[in-house]
Amino acid sequence: MSSSVLDGRMLSFKDEESFIKEYSGVSEMKSSKEVQNWISKKGLESLLNNSDDSNEMEEEVLSDTRIIYSDALKAILNDESKVKIGGKTIWLNERNFYVLSEKEQNKNSKELGLIKDELEIYGKLLSYMGSEKTLTSRDVIPNENRAKTFINGEGEFNVPGVRLRHVLDLFNETIVVNNQIQSSKMYLRFTMQYRSCSTWRCTWKTENSTLRDYSSGYVVANNITWNTQHPYVYGGFTGSQTYLFSTWIGSYILANPYQNFSVSGKIQFQMADGWHEIEISWY
Repeated sequence: MSSSVLDGRMLSFKDEESFIKEYSGVSEMKSSKEVQNWISKKGLESLLNNSDDSNEMEEEVLSDTRIIYSDALKAILNDESKVKIGGKTIWLNERNFYVLSEKEQNKNSKELGLIKDELEIYGKLLSYMGSEKTLTSRDVIPNENRAKTFINGEGEFNVPGVRLRHVLDLFNETIVVNNQIQSSKMYLRFTMQYRSCSTWRCTWKTENSTLRDYSSGYVVANNITWNTQHPYVYGGFTGSQTYLFSTWIGSYILANPYQNFSVSGKIQFQMADGWHEIEISWY
């Protein structure tokens, strides 16, 4: 599967095709342990191991417009969100991939943030909101990089003295380069959180000790242009875990009309006190 080599502190790919191929391969890995083994073999200080998603999940109500990156994308980027493609150094910031000159490539993310409006845009993680709704005056996938969040409420789990909630994020990651969709994937991210209170405020933090299993046996995805993968049981784990759920298999030339991804059903998860479930839908 590997099509990249470590070049300094970044992975280097021959071209966009090899980048997308390896990204897709990592996205299909079945466990975070498998992803970590891949990172270790590459010798990379990856963004996945140097980023903290807990800050954007602290609040009572979680916004569906927040930016979520897949574990696959974060595994390939280095700890400064950089990668080399076709000899160019690329930096991801929010929803844009920027090209860095030789003078800029050694700057850190804070320094680059001050000059990002001057940088050349290489590609995008398309935004569902705002003016980027169309490319070449045609509609694109309407769920591009949108997220839906489902929460199984606090106090429903039999863990004495701890207030827990379970957060399930169903999100899309669409990568566009040269005005063409290179990849569009749907992911499921499971996160168990506990209530943490200080003198001033209460927030939600990732809980890393409760082992649980997941079942998606009741979920139905009904669109012929998406290849859906939902094995009956996702193996036991703690903390947060992301799984590839579906991949767009339509033409990567933008088309109108098109068929959107849709899914409905129940995700079940098992803890010490039995099975719980979250009903999900996306149209």
